[in-house]
Amino acid sequence: MSLGNFAVPSSLERSRGFSVRMVARIQRYGIAAACVVAALASSLFLQRLFPYPFLFVFFAAVMTSAWLGGTWPGLFAVFLSTLAVDYYFVPPFHSFAINATNTAYFAAFVVCALVASWVSSSKKKSEEALLEARDHLEARVAERTAELEKKITELQQNELQRQKLESEKSALSGQLETRKLVERAKGILQRGMGITEEEAYRTMQRQSQQMRKSMKEIAESVILNDELKRGSQ
Repeated sequence: MSLGNFAVPSSLERSRGFSVRMVARIQRYGIAAACVVAALASSLFLQRLFPYPFLFVFFAAVMTSAWLGGTWPGLFAVFLSTLAVDYYFVPPFHSFAINATNTAYFAAFVVCALVASWVSSSKKKSEEALLEARDHLEARVAERTAELEKKITELQQNELQRQKLESEKSALSGQLETRKLVERAKGILQRGMGITEEEAYRTMQRQSQQMRKSMKEIAESVILNDELKRGSQ
């Protein structure tokens, strides 16, 4: 495969990523515009019922825009809200001019809108930071839990291996002890009965089968009888 074949998918991926980012950005600014339009419609409707305009609806639109879209969409909502309030609710109406008497009122609205945008975006960033920290902590806890479970499994396997080795050691020790007793008993039978080592072993084997006892028990009985005989002499 040539280098050109690698370059084409890479450029396509970059173009696709740029398109996705642009669509997401347009959506955030579209949400901000929609919030301001909804606030304007609500304020115009309420103005028919009450003598004073309900400009706090624009603060809600600004905070919602900053919360959903971030800092810049929130500032965009502040800009649109400023234009709407200046045009519809600050004399002279339906004009972007501002009377000297309404300058302080209009400036207060702009400052409050900026503060509302900043507070909302800051709260959103704080929440996102907390969620990210929580996810990181959960990932660390899951990782540590997996490590602990792995270590516990290893310890259990080591314990089982140790028990198996102890059991094998005990079995080998028992076999070695039995072998020593059998060898000693064979020597006693050889001396006492004047038979070969193989004949002595067969004699003990027949007694083991007839009496339904182990070779160790037969050897112990032979050794005990020999010791009793020596003691009586």
